[in-house]
Amino acid sequence: MRRKAVEFDRIDLLPLSQLLIGPLRYGGSTVPGMRIGSERIVGSRAIMRRLDQLAPEPPLLPADGAARAEVLEAERWGDEELQAVPRRIIDVAFLRRPDAMESYAGDARLPLPRWLLRPALPMTARAMAFKNKARDGTARRDIAALPAQLDRIDAWVAAGVLGRERPNAADLQIGSTLRLLRTIGDTRPLLDGRPCAALCDYFEPLVGEVPVGVLPAEWFVEPARA
Repeated sequence: MRRKAVEFDRIDLLPLSQLLIGPLRYGGSTVPGMRIGSERIVGSRAIMRRLDQLAPEPPLLPADGAARAEVLEAERWGDEELQAVPRRIIDVAFLRRPDAMESYAGDARLPLPRWLLRPALPMTARAMAFKNKARDGTARRDIAALPAQLDRIDAWVAAGVLGRERPNAADLQIGSTLRLLRTIGDTRPLLDGRPCAALCDYFEPLVGEVPVGVLPAEWFVEPARA
């Protein structure tokens, strides 16, 4: 919305409160959600399509049909397959270090003072992990699959589908996910130095961080090849 110079009010929600508040405010139980008058829109892809209608410039999708199809496929993959990966990894990290969760609040205008929320962080971490089906095994498999996923994004950058001067919808979908991945100290080295890391530059850095060493080092050791 900032890139399209669309005025908006941001509403910050406490973790998991979207399950109750979301259906009332914007018609869904996930984030992000957007409300325009009586119109309610749920999900990043639906929001970006609506923003292109509201403010056509700069466009988030190419005019060329073939290029548009490639961007839409990359956006779909980023939403349906990649987006959950850092969420599960960070949920498992929060189980080990619940206090790290507070660092992600940044400038959020939360409805309760932070000192009042701190005692509930361990319980919140467990609830988030349960909702997202995040366990040690799933996080370890996600980490093992990351190099191939990052290779795929690098290939899109090399082909010009991603990473141009002006971001498209797929840049924003995938870049926001990589930005979150970069805040996890143990997974940051997997991303640093890759072409796809530049997609994070479309955004301001996140203020939160999970310190290095929270996740077991053996999760990052490649298995020996026969």
